[in-house]
Amino acid sequence: MGIVATAAAASLTSCVSTVPRHPAPVVTPIPESAQVTKVYPVEQTPAFVGEELKGSALPDTATPRVLLGTSLNGTPVYLSDHRGKVVVASYWASRCAPCWTELTQLEDIHTDYNGRNVEIIAVNVGEVRAAIDSFVQQQQKPLRFTILSDHSEQASVAQGVKAVPTTLVFDAEGNVSKRYAGVFGFNPQRIRNDIDRLLSNRG
Repeated sequence: MGIVATAAAASLTSCVSTVPRHPAPVVTPIPESAQVTKVYPVEQTPAFVGEELKGSALPDTATPRVLLGTSLNGTPVYLSDHRGKVVVASYWASRCAPCWTELTQLEDIHTDYNGRNVEIIAVNVGEVRAAIDSFVQQQQKPLRFTILSDHSEQASVAQGVKAVPTTLVFDAEGNVSKRYAGVFGFNPQRIRNDIDRLLSNRG
């Protein structure tokens, strides 16, 4: 079984109603032909939050390379494309209300660390291009970080993503430094602290 549940009205209701601190955004309906393919569960009790993952170097220079996703034009994007940078990769879906808040906060982080060897990447999991475009167009301010697609779930499964939202922080050598999973796992100050620590370690 993949990392998502079959689309169901009950799942949608659960995702929104159980996270009162993240009210559901007003979403313009997407044409039926462009609906999302699946609905991702949102972890209410994360299995791990900010867990140190020691010795988890990814095979960035080996074959196969670590796939983060594909650009919206269909070009594969690999972790090695950002070697030497701290990479924050957030796995999200437009039907997940907390993801709307997180991506807005990631845009603020992107602004703060722009030009400092930090790459913010948002990887959409399992949705069609029209759903991604609709989400981006409805943001109150532009999202200037990199947005990738993982429609096939290949990259998400490889990274151990079991639900959205999930955020991974990679150091400059391509190691997973921190993993934040579930609704209450993500915190923008934690992400900033992680980035500062990793930038400091680079000397």
